[in-house]
Amino acid sequence: MTRRQERVESLVLRELSELIQRRVQDPRVRGVHIVNVDISPDFHLARVLYSFLNETGNTRPEDVQNGLDSAKAFLRRELKKKIELRVVPELAFFFDPSIQHGDHLLELLRNIKPSD
Repeated sequence: MTRRQERVESLVLRELSELIQRRVQDPRVRGVHIVNVDISPDFHLARVLYSFLNETGNTRPEDVQNGLDSAKAFLRRELKKKIELRVVPELAFFFDPSIQHGDHLLELLRNIKPSD
């Protein structure tokens, strides 16, 4: 991976996080956190890993995915305004369950009662 690729990935991650938090109005993407961005060597595709904490218990990953997919064009257009790149990559969103797994493990550890 080139240094330029790393810088662009970091920039896209930061800008996408801010756009999702502040500009996307879709309630399906509330609480979504961008975990990682992998950009292809030709800068035409950005693989975006996201996660969310299901605090209410009724948020389904499919709904979040649909919300992000419907916001793709808006997010790409806004990235084009904020990032000076010859080619703004296509966005592909993928759910990363690692944060939810970690949260679940912490909850299990909290519920363990030491035996006397």
